[in-house]
Amino acid sequence: MTNTQPDITDKYAAQAGMSRYDFLEFEAFASKVDREGYSYAVENYGPEFESEALRRTADDSQALRALYRQHRPLVDAWWAEAGAAVACDLHNAHVDEARQRKEDARLWGISCTDGYVITCDTQEYRDHWAADMRETHREGWRMPAALLSRTVPGGEWTEDSRF
Repeated sequence: MTNTQPDITDKYAAQAGMSRYDFLEFEAFASKVDREGYSYAVENYGPEFESEALRRTADDSQALRALYRQHRPLVDAWWAEAGAAVACDLHNAHVDEARQRKEDARLWGISCTDGYVITCDTQEYRDHWAADMRETHREGWRMPAALLSRTVPGGEWTEDSRF
């Protein structure tokens, strides 16, 4: 990727009145619309914006459709100017960043015997999943070693209990 590519994204984000992250989130949503159709993309892959105003827009079906219609041409122009290879790299990097943000935001986890940490949205889900893993253990599958929690997103894990 060349050094000018971030400027291309920033230019289109500014035209849309969005942060760089939100523009790339919108682009990722538009890509899902292309592959899955608008209704399915909204139901299963709705954009998760940083901006509070854009989050409210995403929660309102008419407002999201209007946003999509208004800014979809910018996504197409961005793809054309950046080029497919660069646009794809930026898209994939954004998807990875969004996924990592979700993982970091989770306050509950399961430490497995192989060192892998499974993150969970709630304590109840974590506890249920860990119990289910232990009950249905199969050779070669991960086994829980400890239940984890953290007090802040992305913070250090603390063991709540060991198995």
